[in-house]
Amino acid sequence: ISHPSIVSYLHSFTIPSHHCLVLEYLDGGELFDFLNLDENFHRLSEPILRRMWSELCRAVGWMHGVGLVHRDIKLENILLARSPFQNTHSPSPLLKLTDFGLSRFINPSSPLLTTRCGSESYAAPEIVTGQPYDGRQTDAWACGVVLYAMATRKLPFDDESRRHYLLRIAKGEYTWPPSSGHPASELASEGLRNVVARLLVRDPSKRARMIEIWDEEWMKAGQEGVLDPPSCVRDKVHETLTEGDDEIMYDHDHERRGCEGELVDGEIPIVARSEVS
Repeated sequence: ISHPSIVSYLHSFTIPSHHCLVLEYLDGGELFDFLNLDENFHRLSEPILRRMWSELCRAVGWMHGVGLVHRDIKLENILLARSPFQNTHSPSPLLKLTDFGLSRFINPSSPLLTTRCGSESYAAPEIVTGQPYDGRQTDAWACGVVLYAMATRKLPFDDESRRHYLLRIAKGEYTWPPSSGHPASELASEGLRNVVARLLVRDPSKRARMIEIWDEEWMKAGQEGVLDPPSCVRDKVHETLTEGDDEIMYDHDHERRGCEGELVDGEIPIVARSEVS
């Protein structure tokens, strides 16, 4: 697996208690922490935000093109490769997607998965309602949550009641915060909202695929000469597809840590379809 906006695998070795992976080191930290700093968020302009999110879209679109789904896309799993405020015209990546512990290759002819996994705030309706899902469609939903969060520093379905926010996810109900008058509050422009609206769609069959959102005018603005056009051309990737076995993971690590906010198969609260109809 090799893509400019995906953390590189370097080496692996085994000790008696663990199988260890050596990955590319990035010192820019998590996108979550970057956005949480007022100084960074207030400096974030729409062109920089668009550039960062476009890199994520290219990475996820490329993954889907080779039959790989991530299943845990979130701010904490996106790392900064360098400062987005320096050398803004350089084509070198600003961020990279990491943590492929829940990823797997799918068979495009029978892509539906059943393992409920990922992080609650980024989970698609079909996951919180316990339905079989296409990981490409749930990744697209999670990318929509990421874009909303990048523009607002909020998550679209947050609610004081955990039950209520799961219901909001299941129904695909979200609103945008009002403008505060600060320039940073204007990041959620109409064009950006249109992109989010194509991804945070309750019906996965009507949800945009990652490659389809590039026809949005907001996506095209300001990209000329900075980034190569997105491509879904299949690379030479070794794939092992096991039909009907949804437990074949990228690093075979299905024993999740059980941290707050993570979905562990068998533990996620299932929202009954009768509650959202």
